[in-house]
Amino acid sequence: MTIIALTGVASFSGARWTLIVAGGFNAWFILALTVIRIRDGRGREAVRRAYVATFGWGAYVTP
Repeated sequence: MTIIALTGVASFSGARWTLIVAGGFNAWFILALTVIRIRDGRGREAVRRAYVATFGWGAYVTP
């Protein structure tokens, strides 16, 4: 889903906005991972939870 969104932005707006949007996704993921780690998240579980918080694909990541 994220790749589709970035491809759409790239086709309509060019590389500059694609990098800005990708940077926003990256910043949100890092923020979510930091908050989860502070709240005692560990290892792969912390990364999984940050991924779900960022991209909202819980049904695909979580069985």
